[in-house]
Amino acid sequence: SFEDKYRGNRELIKTRLEVYLPFIETMKLTQDRPKIIDLGCGRGEWLELLIENACDVTGVDLDEGMLKDCIQRGFDVKQQDAIKELKSLTDNSISIVTGFHIVEHLPFEVLQSLIQEALRVLIPGGLLILETPNPENLKVASEYFYMDPTHIKPIPSNLLSFLTEYYGFSRTKVLRLQETKDLVNNENIYLKDVLDGVSPDYAVVAQKDGNKDILDEFNELFLKEYGLSLDTLLNKFQTRVLNVEKNINDRITQSESKAMQIEQHLFAILNSKSWKITKPLREFRKFLNWFLLGSYSWITFSSGSRPRRVAKKILIKIKHYIKSNPKLKYKLKYILNKFPNLIYKLNKIVEEKYEYNLKNYTKKE
Repeated sequence: SFEDKYRGNRELIKTRLEVYLPFIETMKLTQDRPKIIDLGCGRGEWLELLIENACDVTGVDLDEGMLKDCIQRGFDVKQQDAIKELKSLTDNSISIVTGFHIVEHLPFEVLQSLIQEALRVLIPGGLLILETPNPENLKVASEYFYMDPTHIKPIPSNLLSFLTEYYGFSRTKVLRLQETKDLVNNENIYLKDVLDGVSPDYAVVAQKDGNKDILDEFNELFLKEYGLSLDTLLNKFQTRVLNVEKNINDRITQSESKAMQIEQHLFAILNSKSWKITKPLREFRKFLNWFLLGSYSWITFSSGSRPRRVAKKILIKIKHYIKSNPKLKYKLKYILNKFPNLIYKLNKIVEEKYEYNLKNYTKKE
């Protein structure tokens, strides 16, 4: 159930495992039906793919529940410990030993034994393929790896490839796997891509020493680059950041250049003969605008004009005088009630004066 939800369905896993078929096909150039043993075979997706590609394959797993799927499909499987099964095999008897997502479940000393036993049972030129989660992917190393409670610890690719070389394999190749294909040729890399875009799985393919003609058949596969490394994405991200920074600096330089051109152009205008000659005309135009606006304000008693301010002061004095003479107030009120529009305008002028005084008082406070 856990594999169904988090690893993928059977057809998806088979599709992912097709990356190893070129190694199988190359092995078949020297052997009609390569003999393969898969350690920790699980539900048997790899066994099924190998059978479809004309290989003799045996699966080994300790989990009875996993093996039920294999048995129902008629695969040759054993419920057996991987190390015990390898030790039961004779020297130079197996073409390829595989183990998919098994090494991260093993104590380190058991992993060492597995590599040594695999080397012993492989034919000259035989292959060991070990796939595991890639801790170079920061999201895998910090979260996804620990989704499976049976995992012991992540194994860096440099450590696993070193072990195979140390125990006697003639050469190794790291295959980074399952990366998002869009990122491979994409140069526009963001920080999120650096954090979780590295190939989430990797495999070490190790080859036992053998006849030079056999080894040469695999040269192209061992020279090929697979997947996305952290360094690759970091370099792409750094290039993008530098390009963005360069674009910003270019825009700043362009803006500064334009500002300098405008300043020089303005300086040239201000110091030109035509500018100096037309100065009296510009001054006269300013005076004319001031005069016309001022005259209009005087004539129309515009808000803020001197006639209007003087009129406000006079009206306020008249208002105070009338208030101090009740009889005069009564007569004027009687007369003004017949002219409501005039009353409105007079009150409006007085209110403007009040608001003006209140505003100045607030500023001082």
